[in-house]
Amino acid sequence: MRESDHYVPNAGQTHMPVTDNISIPFLPCDPPAKPDPPLPELVLTKEAKEKGYILASQKQHFLPGVTAEMLDWFWANMEKGYYLWAPGSHKRFSWVKAPCDFGIEDSVHMIAETTEPELPVFGGDGVMIHRLHLTEFYPCTDALAHVICEGVFNDAGELVDSTIHEWEDRDGGCVHITATVTNARASAPPAFIIDILKNDPEAVIVPNYATSHEDYEAGRWPVFLPGLYALWKDHPDPFQSVRCSLEVERGIDGRFCYRYENGPVKVPGKEQHAD
Repeated sequence: MRESDHYVPNAGQTHMPVTDNISIPFLPCDPPAKPDPPLPELVLTKEAKEKGYILASQKQHFLPGVTAEMLDWFWANMEKGYYLWAPGSHKRFSWVKAPCDFGIEDSVHMIAETTEPELPVFGGDGVMIHRLHLTEFYPCTDALAHVICEGVFNDAGELVDSTIHEWEDRDGGCVHITATVTNARASAPPAFIIDILKNDPEAVIVPNYATSHEDYEAGRWPVFLPGLYALWKDHPDPFQSVRCSLEVERGIDGRFCYRYENGPVKVPGKEQHAD
Protein backbone atom coordinates (compact mmCIF):
# COMPACT_ATOMS: atom_id res chain seq x y z
CA MET A 1 0.00 0.00 0.00
CA ARG A 2 1.34 3.43 -0.94
CA GLU A 3 1.85 6.07 1.72
CA SER A 4 -0.74 8.22 -0.08
CA ASP A 5 -3.35 5.51 0.48
CA HIS A 6 -3.22 6.40 4.18
CA TYR A 7 -4.42 9.94 3.47
CA VAL A 8 -7.15 11.07 5.84
CA PRO A 9 -9.26 13.52 3.81
CA ASN A 10 -10.24 15.81 6.67
CA ALA A 11 -10.24 18.82 4.36
CA GLY A 12 -12.63 17.10 1.97
CA GLN A 13 -12.28 14.91 -1.09
CA THR A 14 -9.18 15.26 -3.26
CA HIS A 15 -7.28 13.25 -5.84
CA MET A 16 -4.38 11.13 -4.63
CA PRO A 17 -1.51 11.15 -5.37
CA VAL A 18 -1.66 14.92 -5.49
CA THR A 19 1.40 15.10 -7.72
CA ASP A 20 -0.72 13.85 -10.64
CA ASN A 21 -3.41 16.48 -10.20
CA ILE A 22 -1.85 19.67 -11.59
CA SER A 23 -4.09 20.64 -14.53
CA ILE A 24 -6.64 22.54 -12.42
CA PRO A 25 -7.23 26.22 -13.25
CA PHE A 26 -7.01 28.88 -10.55
CA LEU A 27 -9.92 31.23 -9.94
CA PRO A 28 -9.62 34.88 -10.97
CA CYS A 29 -8.68 36.91 -7.92
CA ASP A 30 -7.70 40.55 -7.68
CA PRO A 31 -4.59 41.22 -5.58
CA PRO A 32 -5.65 42.50 -2.16
CA ALA A 33 -5.34 46.18 -1.39
CA LYS A 34 -2.48 47.42 0.77
CA PRO A 35 -3.02 49.04 4.16
CA ASP A 36 -3.41 52.81 3.99
CA PRO A 37 -1.25 54.11 5.55
CA PRO A 38 1.29 51.28 5.20
CA LEU A 39 2.20 49.32 8.30
CA PRO A 40 5.69 49.59 9.80
CA GLU A 41 8.04 46.99 8.35
CA LEU A 42 8.87 44.02 10.56
CA VAL A 43 12.43 43.93 11.91
CA LEU A 44 14.32 40.91 13.25
CA THR A 45 15.55 40.94 16.82
CA LYS A 46 19.27 40.85 17.55
CA GLU A 47 18.82 37.32 18.95
CA ALA A 48 17.14 36.14 15.72
CA LYS A 49 19.96 37.58 13.60
CA GLU A 50 22.54 35.85 15.79
CA LYS A 51 20.75 32.54 15.13
CA GLY A 52 21.24 33.08 11.41
CA TYR A 53 17.65 34.07 10.65
CA ILE A 54 16.97 36.20 7.58
CA LEU A 55 13.72 38.06 6.89
CA ALA A 56 13.36 36.91 3.30
CA SER A 57 9.99 38.49 2.52
CA GLN A 58 7.09 40.43 3.99
CA LYS A 59 3.86 41.49 2.34
CA GLN A 60 1.05 43.68 3.64
CA HIS A 61 -2.67 43.35 2.90
CA PHE A 62 -5.97 44.94 3.84
CA LEU A 63 -8.77 42.37 4.10
CA PRO A 64 -12.21 44.02 3.81
CA GLY A 65 -15.02 42.39 5.77
CA VAL A 66 -12.62 40.06 7.61
CA THR A 67 -12.18 40.38 11.37
CA ALA A 68 -9.35 39.24 13.63
CA GLU A 69 -11.80 36.84 15.29
CA MET A 70 -12.49 35.17 11.94
CA LEU A 71 -8.80 34.66 11.24
CA ASP A 72 -8.19 33.29 14.74
CA TRP A 73 -10.90 30.71 14.09
CA PHE A 74 -9.56 29.92 10.61
CA TRP A 75 -6.14 28.79 11.86
CA ALA A 76 -7.73 26.34 14.30
CA ASN A 77 -10.23 25.01 11.73
CA MET A 78 -8.28 24.97 8.47
CA GLU A 79 -9.83 21.71 7.30
CA LYS A 80 -13.10 23.59 6.71
CA GLY A 81 -11.68 26.11 4.26
CA TYR A 82 -8.28 25.02 2.98
CA TYR A 83 -9.47 24.29 -0.57
CA LEU A 84 -11.46 27.54 -0.63
CA TRP A 85 -8.39 29.50 0.46
CA ALA A 86 -6.53 28.98 -2.83
CA PRO A 87 -8.73 26.98 -5.25
CA GLY A 88 -6.73 25.01 -7.80
CA SER A 89 -3.51 25.64 -5.89
CA HIS A 90 -4.15 23.80 -2.64
CA LYS A 91 -3.96 20.06 -3.27
CA ARG A 92 -4.15 18.36 0.12
CA PHE A 93 -4.61 19.09 3.78
CA SER A 94 -4.69 16.86 6.83
CA TRP A 95 -4.10 17.39 10.51
CA VAL A 96 -1.19 15.40 11.89
CA LYS A 97 -1.76 16.85 15.35
CA ALA A 98 -5.13 18.62 15.47
CA PRO A 99 -5.59 21.76 17.60
CA CYS A 100 -8.52 20.19 19.46
CA ASP A 101 -6.18 17.47 20.77
CA PHE A 102 -2.83 19.28 21.04
CA GLY A 103 -3.63 23.00 21.27
CA ILE A 104 -2.56 25.66 18.79
CA GLU A 105 1.19 25.84 19.44
CA ASP A 106 1.69 22.07 19.26
CA SER A 107 -0.56 21.38 16.28
CA VAL A 108 0.88 20.08 13.01
CA HIS A 109 -0.67 19.78 9.57
CA MET A 110 0.39 18.39 6.19
CA ILE A 111 -0.16 20.26 2.94
CA ALA A 112 0.72 20.17 -0.74
CA GLU A 113 0.16 22.95 -3.26
CA THR A 114 1.23 24.31 -6.61
CA THR A 115 1.89 27.95 -7.42
CA GLU A 116 0.64 27.79 -11.02
CA PRO A 117 -1.41 25.29 -13.06
CA GLU A 118 0.76 22.63 -14.74
CA LEU A 119 3.70 23.27 -12.39
CA PRO A 120 4.92 20.40 -10.18
CA VAL A 121 3.34 20.23 -6.75
CA PHE A 122 5.49 22.00 -4.19
CA GLY A 123 6.23 19.55 -1.42
CA GLY A 124 5.47 16.39 -3.36
CA ASP A 125 3.00 14.19 -1.50
CA GLY A 126 3.00 16.52 1.50
CA VAL A 127 4.96 18.94 3.67
CA MET A 128 4.74 18.79 7.45
CA ILE A 129 3.96 22.27 8.83
CA HIS A 130 4.56 22.76 12.56
CA ARG A 131 2.96 25.48 14.65
CA LEU A 132 5.76 27.18 16.57
CA HIS A 133 5.86 28.39 20.17
CA LEU A 134 6.10 32.17 19.98
CA THR A 135 8.38 32.54 23.00
CA GLU A 136 11.01 30.41 21.26
CA PHE A 137 10.52 31.14 17.59
CA TYR A 138 8.84 34.53 17.04
CA PRO A 139 11.77 36.52 15.63
CA CYS A 140 10.61 40.13 15.29
CA THR A 141 10.91 43.19 17.50
CA ASP A 142 7.23 44.07 17.21
CA ALA A 143 3.94 42.46 16.17
CA LEU A 144 0.36 43.19 15.25
CA ALA A 145 -2.32 42.21 17.77
CA HIS A 146 -2.72 38.60 16.53
CA VAL A 147 0.03 36.23 15.35
CA ILE A 148 0.62 32.68 14.21
CA CYS A 149 4.07 31.31 13.40
CA GLU A 150 4.52 28.10 11.40
CA GLY A 151 7.70 26.31 10.39
CA VAL A 152 9.37 23.49 8.49
CA PHE A 153 12.19 21.43 10.02
CA ASN A 154 14.89 19.28 8.43
CA ASP A 155 15.76 15.73 9.46
CA ALA A 156 18.31 17.10 11.94
CA GLY A 157 15.51 18.87 13.80
CA GLU A 158 16.65 22.34 12.73
CA LEU A 159 14.15 25.01 11.75
CA VAL A 160 14.71 25.68 8.04
CA ASP A 161 12.14 28.40 7.50
CA SER A 162 9.04 29.83 9.07
CA THR A 163 5.98 31.68 7.80
CA ILE A 164 4.53 34.35 10.04
CA HIS A 165 0.99 35.66 9.69
CA GLU A 166 -0.14 38.57 11.83
CA TRP A 167 -3.29 40.65 11.70
CA GLU A 168 -5.24 43.35 13.51
CA ASP A 169 -8.73 44.84 13.29
CA ARG A 170 -9.26 48.11 11.43
CA ASP A 171 -12.39 49.95 10.31
CA GLY A 172 -14.04 47.85 7.61
CA GLY A 173 -11.79 44.82 7.96
CA CYS A 174 -8.32 43.99 9.17
CA VAL A 175 -4.71 44.52 8.18
CA HIS A 176 -2.48 41.51 7.62
CA ILE A 177 1.20 40.71 7.14
CA THR A 178 2.70 37.55 5.67
CA ALA A 179 6.43 37.21 6.35
CA THR A 180 8.96 34.47 5.60
CA VAL A 181 12.02 33.90 7.77
CA THR A 182 14.79 31.56 6.62
CA ASN A 183 17.55 30.00 8.70
CA ALA A 184 20.90 30.53 6.95
CA ARG A 185 22.60 28.20 9.43
CA ALA A 186 20.43 25.15 8.78
CA SER A 187 22.75 22.28 7.89
CA ALA A 188 20.38 20.79 5.30
CA PRO A 189 17.07 21.54 3.58
CA PRO A 190 13.89 19.73 4.59
CA ALA A 191 13.38 16.17 3.35
CA PHE A 192 10.92 17.10 0.60
CA ILE A 193 13.47 19.47 -1.00
CA ILE A 194 16.13 16.75 -0.85
CA ASP A 195 13.70 14.37 -2.59
CA ILE A 196 13.03 16.92 -5.35
CA LEU A 197 16.74 17.39 -5.99
CA LYS A 198 17.38 13.63 -5.96
CA ASN A 199 14.80 13.18 -8.69
CA ASP A 200 15.97 16.23 -10.64
CA PRO A 201 19.38 17.68 -9.68
CA GLU A 202 18.71 20.62 -12.02
CA ALA A 203 15.39 21.52 -10.39
CA VAL A 204 14.95 25.18 -9.50
CA ILE A 205 13.26 25.60 -6.10
CA VAL A 206 11.04 28.69 -6.16
CA PRO A 207 9.65 29.60 -2.72
CA ASN A 208 6.03 30.66 -2.40
CA TYR A 209 6.95 34.21 -1.41
CA ALA A 210 8.68 34.70 -4.78
CA THR A 211 5.37 34.04 -6.59
CA SER A 212 1.87 35.53 -6.39
CA HIS A 213 0.71 32.69 -4.12
CA GLU A 214 0.59 34.69 -0.88
CA ASP A 215 -1.47 37.43 -2.54
CA TYR A 216 -3.82 34.79 -3.96
CA GLU A 217 -4.41 33.39 -0.48
CA ALA A 218 -4.88 36.81 1.10
CA GLY A 219 -7.20 37.93 -1.69
CA ARG A 220 -9.40 34.90 -1.16
CA TRP A 221 -10.04 35.42 2.56
CA PRO A 222 -12.59 38.24 2.03
CA VAL A 223 -14.38 36.06 -0.56
CA PHE A 224 -15.06 32.97 1.55
CA LEU A 225 -14.14 33.47 5.20
CA PRO A 226 -16.95 35.78 6.45
CA GLY A 227 -19.62 33.41 5.12
CA LEU A 228 -17.84 30.27 6.33
CA TYR A 229 -17.31 31.71 9.78
CA ALA A 230 -20.97 32.76 9.98
CA LEU A 231 -22.00 29.13 9.42
CA TRP A 232 -19.75 27.84 12.21
CA LYS A 233 -19.49 30.59 14.82
CA ASP A 234 -22.43 29.36 16.92
CA HIS A 235 -21.74 25.65 16.45
CA PRO A 236 -22.11 24.00 19.89
CA ASP A 237 -19.39 21.31 19.71
CA PRO A 238 -15.96 22.80 20.59
CA PHE A 239 -14.18 19.80 19.04
CA GLN A 240 -15.89 20.38 15.69
CA SER A 241 -15.47 24.17 15.73
CA VAL A 242 -12.38 24.96 17.80
CA ARG A 243 -12.31 28.30 19.57
CA CYS A 244 -9.09 30.17 20.21
CA SER A 245 -7.67 33.66 20.53
CA LEU A 246 -4.35 34.30 18.85
CA GLU A 247 -3.99 37.71 20.49
CA VAL A 248 -0.44 38.29 21.70
CA GLU A 249 1.27 40.27 24.44
CA ARG A 250 4.78 40.71 25.74
CA GLY A 251 5.68 38.46 28.65
CA ILE A 252 7.76 39.54 31.61
CA ASP A 253 10.89 38.49 29.67
CA GLY A 254 9.93 40.83 26.82
CA ARG A 255 9.14 38.00 24.42
CA PHE A 256 5.81 37.78 22.63
CA CYS A 257 3.41 35.09 23.83
CA TYR A 258 -0.28 34.34 23.52
CA ARG A 259 -2.54 36.18 25.92
CA TYR A 260 -4.67 33.04 26.34
CA GLU A 261 -3.75 29.37 26.75
CA ASN A 262 -5.16 27.97 23.47
CA GLY A 263 -4.57 24.44 24.71
CA PRO A 264 -6.39 21.20 23.89
CA VAL A 265 -10.18 21.29 23.97
CA LYS A 266 -11.73 19.93 27.15
CA VAL A 267 -14.89 17.84 27.11
CA PRO A 268 -17.75 20.11 28.24
CA GLY A 269 -19.24 19.05 31.56
CA LYS A 270 -16.58 16.43 32.22
CA GLU A 271 -14.65 16.92 35.44
CA GLN A 272 -10.93 17.19 34.84
CA HIS A 273 -8.81 15.06 37.22
CA ALA A 274 -5.12 15.62 37.85
CA ASP A 275 -2.85 12.65 37.14
